[in-house]
This record gives sequence, structure tokens and C-alpha cells, in this order.
Amino acid sequence: MLGNAWIWRILGSSPFLGLGLMVLSFLLVFNLKIPSLVLLAVLGSFLLKTTFDTNLLYVSPLEKDRIEHRHEYYAQGLGRIYKNRIGIYLNYSVSPYISRYLKNLSYNLDTNLYFFANHPRERAGVNEFEKFSFVLLPFFIVGLIAIFSGSFGFLVFYFALSLLISALAFPGYDLGPILTFPFIVAVLYLGVTRIAKKWL
Repeated sequence: MLGNAWIWRILGSSPFLGLGLMVLSFLLVFNLKIPSLVLLAVLGSFLLKTTFDTNLLYVSPLEKDRIEHRHEYYAQGLGRIYKNRIGIYLNYSVSPYISRYLKNLSYNLDTNLYFFANHPRERAGVNEFEKFSFVLLPFFIVGLIAIFSGSFGFLVFYFALSLLISALAFPGYDLGPILTFPFIVAVLYLGVTRIAKKWL
């Protein structure tokens, strides 16, 4: 938990946030469901209050023009199937916001973001840094295998929920998707214990 650059950067920026994430990591490791969800709600509220991605609610004139041209292109081939009230509503009022949210979500799902400072997909204007040493990646993979082969449903649920919340935060946030930190720590713990049991 303390052997990575990420937690020290978080603690340096906000001791409250860093301590909360460490406590949440312990709760996940020991599978304490209700306290984990309560603390996730507190930390998630704090995160969104300070770093909510306002771009999720804004469509620039350039994007509006692109959406309009895309709709015309699809309507040529699909006709009434696409050129109706529902299709028009989805294209102009739903699709731009959903696609931006999914883009934020995809950033947080990238393993390179956590172990390789997002290389080779570094983002302009974002301070990318290696959150966990790449040396820990094998333990992380073993931990993931343990999750899918065992009864760790709550850990998967936590990960999904933390991703959904993190996708609402600004993707250029200096500390990164911090709500995934406890999940990665818990998975690394599983990986280390599985390897220790097998070889020691």
C-alpha cells in the first residue's frame, strides 16, 4: 500500500484523501462490505465536489457541427429507421454526453495508466506518472485471475462502482482515478498471497 508513488502523491496533496483511501484498501482486503460502501460514498462525493468534469455537460459548436454531419450521413443510408424523433433525440441530446462519459471511462480502464504512466498513449496537458511499479504487474495479473476464479463478487462490484464514479471526474485530474487505488491494492494483496501459498 505504501510502496508506490501514487499514495505518497495523494497524501502530499490531501492527507484526508490519502488516509481515507488506505482505510478503504484495508476494508476491501478484509471484505467489509457496508463500511467500504460508506467510505466510497464519502470519498466519491469529495472527489466529484472538487473535480467534476464540467465538459460532460458541454457540447462545443465544432462538436455540434460534427454531430449534425454524422446524422445526415447515417440518415442517407438508414432513412426512416434513423431519421425519426427517437433517432434525432438520441443523436443530438444523448449521444454526445454518453460518448464523452464512455471516453472518460475508457481512460480509467487502461492498465498502462497505472503501471506505465499511460505510455504509449500519453495525453497532452496531463501530468502522467507511474502510479505502481511495473514490477508489481505480475502480482496484479495473478490477483485478477484469483478474482475471476474465486468468490470475490464484492470486489468486482466495488471496481465497477468506482469506475462509474471516476468517469464523472475530470480525466486530467493530477492525482488520477483515485477510487481505483483501493481495488488495485486489494488485487495486489490477493496476487501476493496466492503466489506465497504456492511457492512458500
